[in-house]
Amino acid sequence: MFYSQLLLSNKGALGIVWMAAHCHRRLKKDQVQQTNISSSIDKILDDEVPIVTHRILAFLLLGVVRIYSKKVEYLFHDCNEIYNRLCGLKTGKSTRPSIGVSRTNYHSVTLPKRFELDAFDLDLLEHQNSAG
Repeated sequence: MFYSQLLLSNKGALGIVWMAAHCHRRLKKDQVQQTNISSSIDKILDDEVPIVTHRILAFLLLGVVRIYSKKVEYLFHDCNEIYNRLCGLKTGKSTRPSIGVSRTNYHSVTLPKRFELDAFDLDLLEHQNSAG
């Protein structure tokens, strides 16, 4: 045979990549998530692998692309789900009973004519003296 059975078998180093190239609908989410794309490409381009035809290399690269596409699809689905949950929280109604909030007139609140920070007695000196 012109390719290594150990390399491309289901339990082999590139078995999932080979399966993604030929029957990508049978891939499970766990298989896709556990596949490391960079190490798979390193194994494809490794010099220790017996020389394979360009057709097999094309199938292996197709499998890598399909696995990458599935990973992106899963990531998009997860992000979209979290986004929808966050939007649902924002528009959701509160389950707490509403407490009657009393409002006052704008003119009933007294505001100083001039804001001076020195006018406030913050008791800072007393706290510093007692701590030190």
